Amino acid sequence: MLKSPMRLAALILAGVIAGAGIAAAQDDDMFMPGVIGAEQGMSAIDFDSARMSFFNQADANGDLALSPDEMRQAMAHGGSPLFEGSDIDGNGGISLDEYMESGNELFSGLDADGDGVLSSGEM
Repeated sequence: MLKSPMRLAALILAGVIAGAGIAAAQDDDMFMPGVIGAEQGMSAIDFDSARMSFFNQADANGDLALSPDEMRQAMAHGGSPLFEGSDIDGNGGISLDEYMESGNELFSGLDADGDGVLSSGEM
């Protein structure tokens, strides 16, 4: 069961954006495989959308958490270091909140010039 309307809104937004064509197969981008526009730069919204799409596909049982097995399987099938998450609370899984928080930290760390867009050089 969803604990927060924000989680539901994030899942809906990710589905709408993914459905609009933000994520599609591209083999030439080693950091953000399958993300249209990654070669020109990526906003924080596009970054989150790509990560949400990955999370939703990886979460095989739909419990809004990635078990170690779900994460291993997803990373073996086209994952990238930019799609990894962190088990912040140490319970052995990566909740949606933990996954999104680790993505926010990663985006901020990669955005060297602080312009809110990851250029191809920053990715």
